[in-house]
Amino acid sequence: MSLDLFTAFNPEHLWLKFSPEDLAKTQEISEKCSPNGQHQALLNALSSLCLLKWLKVTYQDSNNFKLEFDNDNLLTMWEFVNGTPILINNNSTRLILFPQESTDLTEFNIPQEWVDIPHFRGDYFLPVQINLDSGWLRFWGFATYENIKQNSIYDDIFLQYIFPQDLVEEDLNLLFLFEKYGLSFKPEYQPLPILSNQEKNNLLSQLNQANSLTLRHRLNFVQWAGIFGDETYRQLLYQQYQPIRLGEWLHHNFNQAYNQGWQHLQDLVDTLSLVTNSSSLSSNGIVMRSGEINLQYIYQLQDEQQLKIAAQRLSILPPNSIHKNQALQALDYIMTKCRDDETRWNAAEGIWRLEPSNPNAGLWCGKKINLGIDMGGFSLALVIGLLPKSENKNSIFFRLYAINDYDTLPSNLKVNIMDENTQIFKQLEAQEGDRLLQYKFWGTKGEYFWIQISCGTNQLSETFMI
Repeated sequence: MSLDLFTAFNPEHLWLKFSPEDLAKTQEISEKCSPNGQHQALLNALSSLCLLKWLKVTYQDSNNFKLEFDNDNLLTMWEFVNGTPILINNNSTRLILFPQESTDLTEFNIPQEWVDIPHFRGDYFLPVQINLDSGWLRFWGFATYENIKQNSIYDDIFLQYIFPQDLVEEDLNLLFLFEKYGLSFKPEYQPLPILSNQEKNNLLSQLNQANSLTLRHRLNFVQWAGIFGDETYRQLLYQQYQPIRLGEWLHHNFNQAYNQGWQHLQDLVDTLSLVTNSSSLSSNGIVMRSGEINLQYIYQLQDEQQLKIAAQRLSILPPNSIHKNQALQALDYIMTKCRDDETRWNAAEGIWRLEPSNPNAGLWCGKKINLGIDMGGFSLALVIGLLPKSENKNSIFFRLYAINDYDTLPSNLKVNIMDENTQIFKQLEAQEGDRLLQYKFWGTKGEYFWIQISCGTNQLSETFMI
């Protein structure tokens, strides 16, 4: 059905078209959210962009309409909550937009944050229907704060107010008449209890394992409002949910990873008792004569299997070996000759053991994780290795270690590695006596993947972008 036919049936609504350029611009903004929050961010960025353009053309006062927050701050809101605040009337009035793609307009939902957090409280609430495929938006009316408080149904499970369609004022022009002649009533609000920074820190530590779009349901509203309503803590929470951008590691930019608790592997090894030594390997393929490595034999190898064995054999040399330089040269040679990812990782890991700063050693970072207080303090170390495979592809090495006083993993520990559609492409499960779990795979730059770790009822996940 064409937009013209839609508007013929609903002439009192505000219908706006958006261009491919508008969509591209807002998609670029939304990509700074996590994969879970990107679509919600896109809808909010698009609806606010289009409304502001219309307001400035219609009322010819570009200084009287603006987003209340910049995009970076809005992203920390859109990651968790639907809604965009716009200031009008010399910043004295706040409109809140609530975009949705649903065709069901029998009601619209207002997240409690925009009603009951005093410094976020809206004066007018505007539902917006968006059709991304056809390129239009429908602003189908508004409700005042007073109407929301008096006539909506409060849903204490999803922390939202539900407002029926038959009470929505459909003509958006009336909103601006209300403002022009001061016809709207702005009642006093009730302040919320204030949480201490210690309380907020404790709550923040609990909010690192859920989908960002359902996170707000894990606390009571006063607790959640204490985090969400504080810009500093909301920013910290937002950072927890951003995928680790592995591509930045290739440019030796680890700032984002550091901010989320990651360390260079050498630093992690120095502080934790990780099992970093390879198991004993067969000496087949490398000849040891009078304590020296037969380098001439290695440089003659062409077969992938022989190169792999050579890489494995060289990788177990200790860093203080007198053959260190010879081994590094041989491993570098193997890296240039081999095509098999397994061989390349064996060579890269061997180089890392001998010289962590070597460019061919790959990029390795690790993070200490805890699955929950009921695990008796049991902690793990998650390690990710990154090795360029081609111009657009990278190889990934995943490892999970036991740390502290434990030398084996719990037998009920499970790992799911999922693609950007959250489809599991590898499952790992610890067996009795296992000291680590590991898996190698590759992906295309820009793709996402998830690592989900569970043990009994305890679970956490980490998101990465290749």
